[in-house]
Amino acid sequence: MLGLSGWFISAAGLATALGGALVFNYLTPGAIVRGLAILRTAGRYGEQVTAHNHLLGLLRTLRLWVWDQRVAKDAANLHQQSRGDLLQRLVSDLDQIIRWPLVVFLPWVYAVLAYVGVAILAYFILPALLWPLLIAAVLHVLVVPYICGHFASHAVHVGQILGVHRRSRFVSFFSALITLTIRGHWEDYAQRLGELDERQRKTEIRIQQAVSLGRLLSYGVTILLIASSFYLLSAFTPETQHWTLIDGVQGTWVVGFVLSLLAVNELVLPLVQSFVAQGQSQVGLRRLNQLHQDAEPMFEKTIPQIEQLLFKQWRGYHAPSGMGSQTCDLRVNHGEFIWIRGASGSGKSTLLASIAGDCLSSGDAFINDEKYSVYNNPTYQAQLSYLPQSPYVFQQSIAANLLLGKTNASDDELWSVLEAVALAEWARNLPNGLETLLSSQGRNLSGGQRKRLALARLLLRQSPVLLLDEPFDGLDKATIETICHSLQNDYKPDILILVSHVGSRLGDNARVIEL
Repeated sequence: MLGLSGWFISAAGLATALGGALVFNYLTPGAIVRGLAILRTAGRYGEQVTAHNHLLGLLRTLRLWVWDQRVAKDAANLHQQSRGDLLQRLVSDLDQIIRWPLVVFLPWVYAVLAYVGVAILAYFILPALLWPLLIAAVLHVLVVPYICGHFASHAVHVGQILGVHRRSRFVSFFSALITLTIRGHWEDYAQRLGELDERQRKTEIRIQQAVSLGRLLSYGVTILLIASSFYLLSAFTPETQHWTLIDGVQGTWVVGFVLSLLAVNELVLPLVQSFVAQGQSQVGLRRLNQLHQDAEPMFEKTIPQIEQLLFKQWRGYHAPSGMGSQTCDLRVNHGEFIWIRGASGSGKSTLLASIAGDCLSSGDAFINDEKYSVYNNPTYQAQLSYLPQSPYVFQQSIAANLLLGKTNASDDELWSVLEAVALAEWARNLPNGLETLLSSQGRNLSGGQRKRLALARLLLRQSPVLLLDEPFDGLDKATIETICHSLQNDYKPDILILVSHVGSRLGDNARVIEL
């Protein structure tokens, strides 16, 4: 539109200079077109503000949505949402979704508002012009975009899917190029990529043909509108054999009206390809919805106080690799301590994680002689505390980390549990005591301090079943003795299953299981 208005002013100035005696008021139509150009520029700024606001809101919602997905996803399959390609997919789909307000909604609003403005101008010039304007508006805003979308919307969806598939195939090709070359299969793979490129090229051609057809129809509607407007605004005079403007219509306003129609034509042309953005947004939204898997509610029956655990033909394993522990039978009674030992890599930690319901497993689990599913079972996991080899320490204070085990614990309880794991003296020597802020993942703590702090958090829960994976790794004998004393007295669980390569007083009084 800026180009149109600049062209008009230059042409009008040239016509005035050449006309000599002819006088034409080019300022009025020039002002009309310039006004439309200014409104369009302001609209562009409005688009950017609206798009950024919409994008930031969508990112905020998406961040919370991704967190909800990770919370709802079970631990064994959490790795599926930890890959870099998930982030790339989210960004790509978000770029497609944001096209809807910019390329579909706002251009439609601009076109409607432009037709309303031109209709007001036409009403003051000649009310009869409203009818062709109304017909042209329906054709431009509704009919032509619908026709284009009807013929090419399917091609847009297919093209988007092929594009995503093509990118992933190319990434796979480059990452496996050496392997394919060694095995002599890279030419076959390249041929399949060529076929995929050809399919996408044909899809793009069909989309461009639909866009070109829509543009041709839009230009045709505009030309017919201008022609019908001239017909209504003029009359044929037999005496002079010329068409002249009817009485009461000024040439200045007619020129401004025609230029306004040309400006409106520029505003409705983007609607022709709005179906492309519409299809891309739908594909992006569908792909995001594919990532959304509502966690199925678990209706596990209530588990009474655990008196006995029995695992038959039991084996724990990890989802990505299928690697895990060997199959075994394990029975643990109330008041019993179990020490699981074995060589490095024998699957001790995986077995303990499967008993905790924290990783996949095969076999049958019986609680108090009744069969249950223990994997990801919150009713079962509420009665046990599990200390993995690498426990997590949050970037909060010492007290906040401990209160995760018991939210209403008093300061006396916090100091007592720190005494139980030989951390009380260390905490008292800190400038802020229990309110000392820990770094991310407890990086300002040693490995032994992190593990003991996590153990203290578990001991606050007073769970009947306690599962400990290498709790004494890196600790001196005095500290190990303190922890053992606590687990045998004030913080004694009903059932203790211990994985450790370090001997202790707990192991001396426990039943040993060798893997």
